Amino acid sequence: MLLQIRYPLVRFLRTFSSTKNEAIHRIIYSSSTNIWFNLATEEWLSKTIQPNEHILFLWQNDKCVIIGRNQNPWKECFLERMEMDGVLLARRRSGGGAVYQDLGNTCFTFLISQAHHQLDKNLNSKILLDALQSRFNIEGRIEGRNDLVYGPQKRKFSGSAYQNTRQFALHHGTLITSVDTNAMKKYLNPNKEKLISKGVDSVQARVINLCEVNPSINHKDLCLAIENSYRETYSNHHIPSAKILSQETLHSIPELHASYQLYSDAQWRFGQTFSFTHEYERRFPWGTISIGIVSERDGIIHTCEIYSDSLYVNMISRLKENLLGQIYTGESIRQACQRTRSQVESEQEKSMIDDVEAWILTQI
Repeated sequence: MLLQIRYPLVRFLRTFSSTKNEAIHRIIYSSSTNIWFNLATEEWLSKTIQPNEHILFLWQNDKCVIIGRNQNPWKECFLERMEMDGVLLARRRSGGGAVYQDLGNTCFTFLISQAHHQLDKNLNSKILLDALQSRFNIEGRIEGRNDLVYGPQKRKFSGSAYQNTRQFALHHGTLITSVDTNAMKKYLNPNKEKLISKGVDSVQARVINLCEVNPSINHKDLCLAIENSYRETYSNHHIPSAKILSQETLHSIPELHASYQLYSDAQWRFGQTFSFTHEYERRFPWGTISIGIVSERDGIIHTCEIYSDSLYVNMISRLKENLLGQIYTGESIRQACQRTRSQVESEQEKSMIDDVEAWILTQI
């Protein structure tokens, strides 16, 4: 009698344990192309993931440059060009190098709860490769730890990064479909002699746009192909219909709104930077001027030295005073120069300030 009770009970407990730890899948799309919102959404999903959950998050960003947690934006980017062209600067929490993204990128995030499951990076890569093969007849392969490449020259079309915590594991990256490679050159990798920095330098990689292999590829069809590949990979699980998150979600989810406020905050984006020095010099018709900027941390101008053979000593002194304590951004430089302009009297000095302002903005 005891055996008759025991073995059905063991079978029940095994079945219950298996059901209890069964993966719960969610597929989420972002309808926003704002990098700050999408980074905030990824962070919010990570913080609120439930035990046994597996999440596939697909998204896309309009023109932006994303730098690593410990990078110096003045070293990695042409900030003034970005500001003029409406290219957003974002800083992620994870490390790594600076990347340019636009609507020619498709971003993916595989996110799982680590309560009872482990992240399989190779399986995730296979889901992406199968999507490209089945829908677009593009045969890529895994190269090294983080990249997906195409062809005998191993041209990179995808890079990945990973994050592990006690609560969750995350694998995210991009697929390059039709990114503006001229924009990459325009906004990234300024002259390495320009700054002396303790930050982390980016390495420019040889890349290929997947539209060079198949001109029909686009973000919408690629996301659907990835979703289908994901569903086929986990075909023994029930996966509900995909959900779409929009930027209007911010108004109803306080935690998401808080993350968005962080990522969009200038102190987060321009701050969090190690010390750096920036020195430059130019000869104008009215004289030579040399400027030395030192930021000890967070992009604040802590030391500003200006040397010039100009006869207008007062203008030089005023400019130095107005630059001190400012964040080293185009907007702050403009404000400091305009403040100086209002403090000098002669039209010659005002014209000189205009020259200096335009020149400094080309150096940032």
